[in-house]
Amino acid sequence: MRSKIHKTGDLVYAPQASLLHTGGTTIKLDEPTLLLIASEETVDISSVCKDNIWCPVVYEGCVWYALKKDLYKPRRKDGDKTC
Repeated sequence: MRSKIHKTGDLVYAPQASLLHTGGTTIKLDEPTLLLIASEETVDISSVCKDNIWCPVVYEGCVWYALKKDLYKPRRKDGDKTC
């Protein structure tokens, strides 16, 4: 089972079709992507829906929010868990 705790600076894998949200804009990823967990202290979380568990991530140089349940620890292409 994957760890659902992500710390600032962790690299995480977001599968294709994961949703990213920021300031009233929502996008769906076109392809699987590696994202970096951003510091929660540097983002305004008040604009994010409180019903879901969101995690601040860096995508294309900007901070977005992704659902924590959609984020995985990255694996190598051969399936090995040691990254």
